[in-house]
Amino acid sequence: MLADYIKFPQRKIKKSYRSVIGHFPSIKNGKSIIYESLLERACYLSLEFDDSVFAYYEQPQIEIDFRNRHLTYSLDCYIQRTKESGLQDKIIEVKHSNELEKNKEYFEEKFEATKVFTKENDLKFDVFTELSYSKVYIENLDFLYRYMENPIEHKYENEILDVLKDTTKLTAFDLVQRITSNPKEYAMISNNIWSLVSNGKLKSDLFSSELTMKSFVELNHG
Repeated sequence: MLADYIKFPQRKIKKSYRSVIGHFPSIKNGKSIIYESLLERACYLSLEFDDSVFAYYEQPQIEIDFRNRHLTYSLDCYIQRTKESGLQDKIIEVKHSNELEKNKEYFEEKFEATKVFTKENDLKFDVFTELSYSKVYIENLDFLYRYMENPIEHKYENEILDVLKDTTKLTAFDLVQRITSNPKEYAMISNNIWSLVSNGKLKSDLFSSELTMKSFVELNHG
């Protein structure tokens, strides 16, 4: 249950040349949510792959005291944690790093005022920028999220898992070759592999380079 000291008004879209308005199909929330920039979308995407996140909500509003004024402050995201994680819920501001640097003193003061609120209400505060995660990591999440959005029949799941039980790791290409020599089955098995990575049964290095059939995959033991 969300705290009543945080409001969630209907989102108002700001008109800006930097805005990239779209709808993100959130699986965790069971609905599409609006994003105003690709950076916001990247933030949402990262939350979908965070097992400590139960759900997240757009534009939470809080009350802060800032520069001798009592203000309503609209942030970008409220993160509700799972009970199992043992983590505090968190509110997020999404900003490009150059914007933060350009108005450094203003944001430092505003964020300090925000931290007073979060400390009083047992919350965490964080700022999400383009530096929070690498571009390649976000692109890999974007690739895998397609399989989460559109689940496929795991016709080859048992065969894939059985092969990987007998080895430490294989490239996705070599894994396909262990299962079939039929070119007609190549695409289906490949899709099964990436679907299993997306749901966490397999794992791969998402940080170092773009996911390809040359990427190594292995069983995810947790």
